[in-house]
Amino acid sequence: MQVQNSMTQDPQAGYLRSRLDFLRTDFSGYAGAFIAVAVGVHVAAACFNGGFLNADEHYQIIEFAQYKLGRQSLSALPWEFTAQIRPALQPWLVVVLIRLCRVFGVTTPFTIAFLLRLLSALLALWTSFEVCVRCIRTVEVRWIRVVALCVAFLLWITPTEQARFSSENWGGALLVGGLCLMLDAVDRWPTRRMNAVALGVCAGVVWGAAFYCRFQIGFAIVGAGLWMLVVRRVPFELIAAIAAAFVVGCGLNVVADRWFYGGWMLTPYNYFVENLVHGKAAAFGVSPWWMLAAYMAVLLIPPYSIGLLAILTIGCWYGRRHVLVWMTVPFVVVHAAVGHKEPRFLIPLLYLIGPLLAVCVDALPKRVSGAVNTWLRTAWGRTHTAAWCTINALLLGIAISVPTNDTYRLDRWLWDQSRTGRITVYAVGGSPYEASDTTTNSFYRSEDVSVIPVQSADQIHAFPGAAPAFAYYRGVDAPALVVAAGPCEPVVRTIPAWLAWLEPTLLAVDFRQATICRFSGH
Repeated sequence: MQVQNSMTQDPQAGYLRSRLDFLRTDFSGYAGAFIAVAVGVHVAAACFNGGFLNADEHYQIIEFAQYKLGRQSLSALPWEFTAQIRPALQPWLVVVLIRLCRVFGVTTPFTIAFLLRLLSALLALWTSFEVCVRCIRTVEVRWIRVVALCVAFLLWITPTEQARFSSENWGGALLVGGLCLMLDAVDRWPTRRMNAVALGVCAGVVWGAAFYCRFQIGFAIVGAGLWMLVVRRVPFELIAAIAAAFVVGCGLNVVADRWFYGGWMLTPYNYFVENLVHGKAAAFGVSPWWMLAAYMAVLLIPPYSIGLLAILTIGCWYGRRHVLVWMTVPFVVVHAAVGHKEPRFLIPLLYLIGPLLAVCVDALPKRVSGAVNTWLRTAWGRTHTAAWCTINALLLGIAISVPTNDTYRLDRWLWDQSRTGRITVYAVGGSPYEASDTTTNSFYRSEDVSVIPVQSADQIHAFPGAAPAFAYYRGVDAPALVVAAGPCEPVVRTIPAWLAWLEPTLLAVDFRQATICRFSGH
């Protein structure tokens, strides 16, 4: 099965016109509405999903950048920095953005973080659309194309995950960006040889960046390379150009790592040795191979996900000559084989799931796809389709509007309070800026917030001052020493007090329930 380049059908058409025509073909007069909704939910996710979804997203990217900017100490960084296992590409991008923001007088960390999320969302929208253009245009059935586009952009978790400045998200975005360039290069060979080589070189460099965002992306890149060699039988010259450019791209990242860490090293090698040879990854927990299927089932909304996963599995077999299958299968198999698994490892697949679903349904035997189509037209089928869409819409609305990090509301509140003057926070059982005993959050911390660890009420009374005094503690109910220190009215919590009954569930997902109260006597 060949993947047809969208531009070959009308080489005279402008870029924007060809893309709009692509959408009009599927959505008729509703193309504009689809664009508005897709862009709107991604921008909304960038606006409202404050904080960080996973600790690695913040402490191994933004805090690394803070260290290079002289705002974070080496001792307060996670162990990954000393082990030199994290690539410097994304931290350098954060450094550049922060310095640019300084030029324009923007110093608020929440604005800078929003810009990182917005940049991520816009990159995701562009690359997701481009891969859909190239991979589903050849699907003849209109409803399949429409479903693929809706899943690609409006699956409940997609806007939230694609508005993250995380290694998984940027690795996935650059992966499909390189895929689009590769497909264009293959399509133009040999009639436009020089143009094909130039596109292939760009694909290799972009794939090098994708690999240095998330090393596991390499398995999907290898799958694309094997597809070129085995299925499309791309001439050696073009494959060599892509491979050489990939090596050059990786070399540029080696130089970036040298500037960042202060010495020559191969971070992919260090990553492999620390996590697999020395077993660091397994120390964070191991799961059976089928746990990856469980993650996918939740992602696609059970119980309907059972049918969707069956269609994807069977469709991958019948559509086994498609490049998306060659990229997805090795990526999934390797992650299933590795002991340590997390749902975020699947984020790169969000860029492939929509077009891959279209490819799989289109590749099914006619009697099977016909039966699916017939069932969807029945009252029972329409009811279940409406139910899935309703559940997805509800989850989407929640996902794009709720901060992704448990302490974000506290960080924002402390920052806003410190804008009017210096404040003192007496910390009981840990600081609001501590991720662990050694790792701290410097990015969202204001210099006008003084955090003082205390172990008794007398210590609180020992630090009187003109600045407003607050107490930070874990949980909903104030600990005894805070009560003994005097009246302290709760002013902000990670979640409302009336949701305290969810605390056992929150603990299971490592959600931090914390409170800040204000002493009335200060």
